[in-house]
Amino acid sequence: MADNNYNVDDDDSAGGGEWLATYGDLVTLLLCFFVLLYSMSTIDNQKFKKVIAAFNSMGIIGESGSIKPDTSQGDSLINLELNNEVEAEKQEEMEDIYKKVKELVDSNGLTENIDVEKVQEGVLLRFKDKALFDTGKADLRDDSKNTLQRFAVILRQYNKNIRIEGHTDNVPIKNSMFKSNWELSAARAISVVRYFTEELPEGERFDSKIFEVAGYGEYRPIAPNDSEQNRQKNRRIEVTILK
Repeated sequence: MADNNYNVDDDDSAGGGEWLATYGDLVTLLLCFFVLLYSMSTIDNQKFKKVIAAFNSMGIIGESGSIKPDTSQGDSLINLELNNEVEAEKQEEMEDIYKKVKELVDSNGLTENIDVEKVQEGVLLRFKDKALFDTGKADLRDDSKNTLQRFAVILRQYNKNIRIEGHTDNVPIKNSMFKSNWELSAARAISVVRYFTEELPEGERFDSKIFEVAGYGEYRPIAPNDSEQNRQKNRRIEVTILK
């Protein structure tokens, strides 16, 4: 007599669960594959942190680690172009100042006492002490005022800051007016500034705000103080027209 009690589970247990073995093998193979990939890679944590920090400093990566869209690239290019134009205009202006000042010095026979140079800060006028002052004094001579007035005509055409420095040689000075070279150099620089800001005719005077004044005494020589000729070079007033 046939057995009519048919059990569905009996059929599954007979082989229906074989797919689990195949699935398990697949998972195992995938795990081995990723372990193999990881073992082949080398990650230097310090280098990784440096790379992230570099991107962060450029604004590419935010604090959360996500990459930020660069919306400022167009603005940066525009600003760069504008800055280049401004720098080119400044350079052209300083070149114009240099040419006019140099022409004034050459055409008036002032080359023996006044040097004109292009420097990183702008245009430098170097006056030997005898071009402006008598020995040991800080009062401008009358003829030197005429020279400074000619330069003022040129400088008034430009809106530039001006630095004026006083320098001496290393021979000590001690008289009723000055007890040291510091005081003499500073007083001479101030005399030049005072001429531009107070002694020029009204309407031609400069705004005091554009001037910087310094007295360096004997401590910034341009030649060794080992001869009278070199000491004379060190006794000077330097006027720098700043960019």
